[in-house]
Amino acid sequence: MAQDNKQADDEAEAPAGGGKKKLIFMVLGALLLVGGSVAGTLMIVGGDDSAEAEVEVEAEPDRGNATYVDLKPAFTVNLAPEDPVGFLQISMQVLTFDEDVADELEKHKPLIRNNLVVLFGRQKSAELRAANGKEKLQVAALETVQSVINEHGSGGQVDNVFFTSFVMQ
Repeated sequence: MAQDNKQADDEAEAPAGGGKKKLIFMVLGALLLVGGSVAGTLMIVGGDDSAEAEVEVEAEPDRGNATYVDLKPAFTVNLAPEDPVGFLQISMQVLTFDEDVADELEKHKPLIRNNLVVLFGRQKSAELRAANGKEKLQVAALETVQSVINEHGSGGQVDNVFFTSFVMQ
């Protein structure tokens, strides 16, 4: 009889212990399912990337109206005597979105023109005929104009320079 009571006690405890384990596994399984579905949703939606994209779009300031300053008359420079091309003639305009910079470009036009004449006079026709020769000269001209605005003006942004005419003869 003592054995019957002991077996009855063991049988009573077994389902309770097994039930706790089942409950723990069910809760863990449910947590894994919920976590997996949240992770999957974030991967599909893109997570934080869309929030960063929205911030980037909002952070871009309104640039205002474009102003083109024409550096008339055209630049005409003699190239080196050993160069097969005798001279280079370039008409140029400068782009800015800042009215103050446009005023400074007009104010400092003699200094800008001087520095550009020196830059253009150092060029070699063979380099300018290369695929990216004019692009390199355009970048150098932009840097030259920007340096004058930085040194003698407000330091505002010169956005680009454009060659509206480019003749080598």
